[in-house]
Amino acid sequence: MFDLGQIQVQSLIVHEIPRHYLRAEDPGSGPVLSDVESPLNQTVRNFFQERMAGSLGRAAFEVELDPGAESRAPALITGLLANPPTDFVGASRELAQILYQCQGGISPQGLLTVMTVTVEGRPGVAIIKLEKEEGTRVQRKKVEGGSTFSVDHLRDLMLTGKTRVFKVGLFARPTDSDEIRGLVCDKQKGPDTTVAFFFLQRFLGCRLCESPEITTSHFYEAAQRFINEDVDDPELKARYQVAVAQELSSTRTSVSPEAFANTNLATGDRAALLSRMEEADVGPGSFPKDLAIVGPALRRIQWHFQQGVVVLASPEQVGNVVQVEGLDDGRTRLAVTDTLKDVQGHR
Repeated sequence: MFDLGQIQVQSLIVHEIPRHYLRAEDPGSGPVLSDVESPLNQTVRNFFQERMAGSLGRAAFEVELDPGAESRAPALITGLLANPPTDFVGASRELAQILYQCQGGISPQGLLTVMTVTVEGRPGVAIIKLEKEEGTRVQRKKVEGGSTFSVDHLRDLMLTGKTRVFKVGLFARPTDSDEIRGLVCDKQKGPDTTVAFFFLQRFLGCRLCESPEITTSHFYEAAQRFINEDVDDPELKARYQVAVAQELSSTRTSVSPEAFANTNLATGDRAALLSRMEEADVGPGSFPKDLAIVGPALRRIQWHFQQGVVVLASPEQVGNVVQVEGLDDGRTRLAVTDTLKDVQGHR
């Protein structure tokens, strides 16, 4: 979505976020906020650019601002990306307050680094949650009458391992969209988690964008429900199943459920398929195709019969080696015409 090699840091500010004990009588002293931006030199700019690109390049998830989020962060991010942008220091201080309020005592103390950047020449906002060893202090300094943190000292602490990058968010408008999109990574996520709930939703007010492999999987699953629950004719079941396999296995890079229905289904069946797609949150328009999840399921079609008979065949064999016929009494005749290779018992 973004060329991470073209991130350029424009301005940077750091706020200190202590532990926040939500249920304690004394929840904490609150964040230590900077009054002004941190002075930058090119060495520090390059350091943060490389750290961001490295973290996001390894394990980032595409996200979008959630219009229904309770957090004020989406409005603050949108304001920073407006033309002209809102007050950078004021927005960053409010982001620090939001992070402090939404994270619990399990989250260690750390630093919130907010940056204005350009990505491929377009305005962007980067938000990094750094976590530091207990007792480690970042030097503060006076700049133009205000207090701020020394990013030179912060860089030194990061290089020595006393402060580490754990959560990163990058927001901008992609070249092909007016909508703000983002990349978020979380090095502390659990094994079955994408990004910590408090950071992604409670703090940033974002939701994950569905990846192409997930949308493709939802399309396939919705098509299976349609074929098995909405289609009675066994010959049509087989034909539609082959059509799904051919659609997903084709060299086309995208799938349109509406175009698929118009091309492959009887007129009376099209609405039922699109209804199944709507249930699965798959729109009628095109989406990028990715077979990472459903690929193995496309290699074979399997018929399960009531008496326990199972037949397995590749999609290209249906209508040729394998013939499917619906009988008047509601049963199905499946005929295989081929040279018998062998017969074996099944364990």
